[in-house]
Amino acid sequence: MLGIWSVRTLASLSVIVAFGLALLTTGASGGVAWAQRGPSLIRDAEVERIIRSYTNPLLTAAGVPVDAVTIRILNDPSLNAFVTTGNRLFIHSGLLMRADTPDQLTGVIAHEIGHIAGGHVARLGDEIERATITSLAAMALGAVAGMASGRGDVGMAAMSLGQHAATRNFFAFTRTQESAADQFALRILDQTGQSARGLLEFFDILGDQEILVSASQDPYVRTHPLTAERVASVRNHVDAEPPVAEGAPTPKQLTHDRLVAKLFAFLEPQARTLQRYPEGNDSVAARYARAIAYFRRGDLANARPLVDSLLAESPQDPFFHELKGQMLLENSRIPEAREAYEQAVALAPDEPLITLSLAHALVESGRPEDLKRAEAVLRRTLNQEPRNAFAWRLMGMSQGRQGMEGHAAYAMAEYAMLTGDPAQAAYHVGKAQRLIPQADPLWLRLDDLGQEARRAQEKAAEDRR
Repeated sequence: MLGIWSVRTLASLSVIVAFGLALLTTGASGGVAWAQRGPSLIRDAEVERIIRSYTNPLLTAAGVPVDAVTIRILNDPSLNAFVTTGNRLFIHSGLLMRADTPDQLTGVIAHEIGHIAGGHVARLGDEIERATITSLAAMALGAVAGMASGRGDVGMAAMSLGQHAATRNFFAFTRTQESAADQFALRILDQTGQSARGLLEFFDILGDQEILVSASQDPYVRTHPLTAERVASVRNHVDAEPPVAEGAPTPKQLTHDRLVAKLFAFLEPQARTLQRYPEGNDSVAARYARAIAYFRRGDLANARPLVDSLLAESPQDPFFHELKGQMLLENSRIPEAREAYEQAVALAPDEPLITLSLAHALVESGRPEDLKRAEAVLRRTLNQEPRNAFAWRLMGMSQGRQGMEGHAAYAMAEYAMLTGDPAQAAYHVGKAQRLIPQADPLWLRLDDLGQEARRAQEKAAEDRR
């Protein structure tokens, strides 16, 4: 089930990148506005699995543990991908939908892994600090020069020269890091037996962007400065590769087409989807997209036969069962939805987002046996994703409907903290502590959670002052 989740903490996770963007665009409005909008995350088991299939071999070749890197998709139509502290890789939905081939996306991911392996994010923070110090020093010296000469224009000139030097040094640093990430990307693409042609094709896309004024450019161009030397280096590498034989689309390409179709159908207006994937196009990707578009219109009569046709061809595909479950669940056909999700879980038992969807159907059923089973399924989901807010919310609903009010309050406290509401978290912690015996081991977590909520409230109060 493709879901869009608000992100309250993203600005703090990407403060270095936002700051860097502000410097590169000669003003803070880009980075700050981006953070204040509160970008949302896209979570989808199929999309995440496909991206992981591109990423994990590259991480292994880079000597980076695959579980050390978190990958998240931002719901943003622009072309961008970036890494932040903590080895977090963010990819914009616009980039995913613009990548025509898996090689284009793989090339970008390989480049970002180059930043991770090179420790560039931490070094970027140091460089920003140096640039800031240089700029502040220039301002101070300019003020002194202006006072000494009695002329304000002298002081302004001195300040401008110092700030120009800081910006020039910062650009030189970022160009060096971008070139290093390119070379690392070429190396791990070679190690994994993949062509760099996709990276070169993506550079061509960025080259078209560079003729635009800054405000119209996609952020990838502004945060990853493209130079003729970078393009030439990748082109020379591609020219030395064996020629690519033309032929029928590979299984990897067909899977990538599904990824693009799914995102497009869920994120773009339904009319655009039906125009891009019209009747008569009977490819898997096109039928998938049309099924989603009709479903989003509330037209189950047209959506369901398309999904059934996909399932008739690929009955072992968990993601077609998952989509069918989502369609049925959101149309209040709970028993049928539960059956579809059961089949999806049987085919993909280790996908926490699919088990979460099954739990949702079980909770909506409301039958005592389903509520009990939902609780067990949710524990399994939370073992894999302990910070999944929706899982905690469903746990609270399941336990509350079973009369387990204390444990339901605890689950809702976890949900409130994860969604940025410490006041509600503190309320639910207090309620849980009144209802759960103090000898229960859960009290240790309740104490910790209560302290977290108080600290968050105190910080919020300080920020308001």
